[in-house]
Amino acid sequence: MALDTAEDDLSAPHPGQQVASGHRGPDENFTEPNRSTSLSECLSSPSPRELTQISQSEKYDGGGRLEDAEVPVSDPAEDNLLDGDCEPDDGSQIKLLIDDDPSDQSKSVNGGRIDKLDLHLAAKHSDVSQNKVHLSPGRPVASRQISWGDVSSISESPRPGVSCDLHVYSLTDNSSDDYSLDRSALSSEKLEEDGEDEEDKPRLLNGSAPENGSKTNLSDRDAVSLSSLKRSTSRSSLASTFGVIKDKISSSVPAELKGKPEETRLRIAVFILFSLCLGLVVTSHVMYNQHIGELRLFTNLRLEEAERRMLLYDNEDKLVLGAQLGVDLPDDLHPYSCLPDQHLQDGDKCIEWKDHARLSINSVQVRDLSCHRLHWKALSESTTLMDCWPVGAGAGHWFGGGERLSSLWPLEQGRVKMSPFVTGDENETEWGNVIRKYFINSRGLSLSVEDETPLSVSLNDDAHQGLCLKAHFDEFPYYYHRFVLPQLNYTVCTDGNLVELYDGQLAQSFWDGHKDSDLQELSKLLKLPLWEVPGIAEGGTYTLQYISNYIETILGKTSSQRSSAVSRGYLLLNYHWQQNMGDIKLAPQLEAVEKLASDAGLTLVLTLNPFVSTDSINFKEGVKQGIYVNERSNSTKKIPALTWFKDVPAAALLDVTNELTVAWLRERLANLTRNMKNVVFFLDTGNTFHTPHYFQFKENLYNPDLYKDYFIRICMEEIKVIGVSGASSKRPKAPAFVHLTTLESSWESLRTIIPNVLNLGVIGYPFISPGPVGGSLPRQNRTGPTENRFPDVELYKRWWQISTFLPQLHFTHPPSVYKDLNIARVSANLKDVKENVVNEQLIQFGREAMEHSRPLIRPLWMLNPTDPVAQRIDDQFLIGDKILVAPILRRGSVQRDVYLPTSAAGAGVWKRGTDGTFFRGGQWLNDSSADTDTVLYFIRQPDFGITADQR
Repeated sequence: MALDTAEDDLSAPHPGQQVASGHRGPDENFTEPNRSTSLSECLSSPSPRELTQISQSEKYDGGGRLEDAEVPVSDPAEDNLLDGDCEPDDGSQIKLLIDDDPSDQSKSVNGGRIDKLDLHLAAKHSDVSQNKVHLSPGRPVASRQISWGDVSSISESPRPGVSCDLHVYSLTDNSSDDYSLDRSALSSEKLEEDGEDEEDKPRLLNGSAPENGSKTNLSDRDAVSLSSLKRSTSRSSLASTFGVIKDKISSSVPAELKGKPEETRLRIAVFILFSLCLGLVVTSHVMYNQHIGELRLFTNLRLEEAERRMLLYDNEDKLVLGAQLGVDLPDDLHPYSCLPDQHLQDGDKCIEWKDHARLSINSVQVRDLSCHRLHWKALSESTTLMDCWPVGAGAGHWFGGGERLSSLWPLEQGRVKMSPFVTGDENETEWGNVIRKYFINSRGLSLSVEDETPLSVSLNDDAHQGLCLKAHFDEFPYYYHRFVLPQLNYTVCTDGNLVELYDGQLAQSFWDGHKDSDLQELSKLLKLPLWEVPGIAEGGTYTLQYISNYIETILGKTSSQRSSAVSRGYLLLNYHWQQNMGDIKLAPQLEAVEKLASDAGLTLVLTLNPFVSTDSINFKEGVKQGIYVNERSNSTKKIPALTWFKDVPAAALLDVTNELTVAWLRERLANLTRNMKNVVFFLDTGNTFHTPHYFQFKENLYNPDLYKDYFIRICMEEIKVIGVSGASSKRPKAPAFVHLTTLESSWESLRTIIPNVLNLGVIGYPFISPGPVGGSLPRQNRTGPTENRFPDVELYKRWWQISTFLPQLHFTHPPSVYKDLNIARVSANLKDVKENVVNEQLIQFGREAMEHSRPLIRPLWMLNPTDPVAQRIDDQFLIGDKILVAPILRRGSVQRDVYLPTSAAGAGVWKRGTDGTFFRGGQWLNDSSADTDTVLYFIRQPDFGITADQR
């Protein structure tokens, strides 16, 4: 009978459970089989039998849905399902048919619609050797698969014969009336011994395996031949496998969905679309995180956008150093590419943090170095621009910046609180009178900040670790930046080692604009001492007698015994050569001072300042002419902004950005030097904090330190300048030396000289004057007992020993004041070293400084930039690459450890200057002796650079 889901009351067995009951019809009783049914037994039964099964306890209902049901196994001929002995003829045939009865309710199978689906098995006597199944009457079944354990139905066969159960492993649609059969369950033969597991063997309806020796043959076009129970190859294994997967998916679809094919298709389409969208989102997220993870902007520069971390690489693609950019920007703010019109130039990379800041990076060529210029621009007044570079382990060593009272070498050993990077008083500010916005790292990286940047710097500050560069505006000193949003502009250079990087950024030549007289003066300054006449009481003025007495102290001779044939150096007078600061005119009592100095073999040096005391004869005239820096106000009246300088409580500052002021100053300098042919000048420009607080220049100066450059340049065009008190950007024209701030007389001050001189050499000032030997004593000590009026004699000797090897030997207190304290021996030794060892080297490397801008006084790492010991030495220095100096810097010490550096070529050999002993480089000489009259120095030998094979 046919399966009628509308009338039969069916229920499902548990998975793997045998079907227990049989029936003839709805009202008949069914007997339970008493043993397993084999295929051979079924086929050999003499009576027709009807078996019905819906695998996995499913059946078709009238609405085309699958429902759980218990399906009995029925024997319409006999109560005992398997009684009887039907012996099939040879070549038994089993036929699979589909009854297309239009009167039956239409069923929906996997999206295709066919009429009532009945599977028929009929025993026939013919032989067909093809594994084919033909669907009768030939109607295609779209996407229909019959799999092992799938829906199967046995109804009354339209042809006489025996009906038995059929399990088809995989029936795949090939778009024709013939359907390929991958695996069949009908055979009377035993499975071949091919290694298959027991569970892979075909099973009958009741779960039993087919018996050995059973064989079924099929024939004619409407039949399928199943010659054995082994696996048979399908027409397309790929199609078969796909069919199995598809059928499994179909069987897992809920029944309520199968009854609504259109809705199901819509749901599937929505699901697929959702999956595509989800995949697109996930892919975009991954790609975005990769993008912000590390974006290569240039060959040697990459940017981690999410962390705002910039990474610099060398030519071998090895990481040099990384910096934290935009430290104060919100962490959750993501960058975007700038609009086309926001790029500063072609080829730059522009990134914007909306409404906060914009960063433009472009590659610049500096000789053979790889350099990149960073241009930060704030987009709101609340934005603070700050980048921080690492310090500490793995971050190399930092050098440069400028003069500091507590200067250390390398820089990271100290601490600098966040403050404006401008010149100042060392006792009150972080930086001294000589600075430059340049820092270099031992890993081969340099930072050069542009002058227009309103820069503040911190190092190991509590708020921000590392070397931090910050741009901001305020009332002082960066007042003018309040009218425009601040910018942080600097250049980062890499490639090469420390020395190659340093040399690559030095000026190619410094000869331009110099004359023979300048070079002659430079040679004299390198060889001869500078004698500074001590200052006098506040408000006083030098007298000729006062100066004469000092000269006599220097020479140890009276005026009648002096000879002008011998050049003894320079005689420096501070601003007290004028009646009042700003007179720019010799005080009446000093009209003969030039002759006094000349007769003693000394060149007179006058100190010139840009300040005009309110007591000066020029003050009122200057107010009328408007030549001073004015008070910042909206008033049209020219009110000079007053400040203080030295011991002058109230003074105006010449506005050298005003052409009227420049003309006035040139005239005064011409008048001064008209009758003084052998006078030279020292320019004491003060520092940023000597600028009036509420200043207003004729032309805006974004950085008050730039004032120095204006004043020095104008003066050098009219007079010969041999020294300046400070510098912030430009290297002064030779023969001018840059002077360190006069230090307090102490051992702590002595230990800052070498780090300061080394730092100033690194930032581009080769000609350095370290200040007066012994330092400066408080004014109140100058009138006390002799032992209190001068620096400690041991300190004085050690200070003198260092200064002997530096570019300029500067005295305020002559050695003769210690004549009763056994100073003669050290004086004789140092004079001999200065004249016979040092001067020759200073002249040689002075010319090299003019040619290549290298400093005269160099750190040890300039011999071997990769030597980690040489990078840290802070109490030794080199004159060029020839002389190594290792002074004693602590009270009472007569021994010290000395490191002899190597060079890139090899260890080399050094000769100790005190006794001529030779030593190989690359070693420490521990506990080297140097009494108070001795300074340790070593001379590099010509065979320096012994190769490793020669060691």
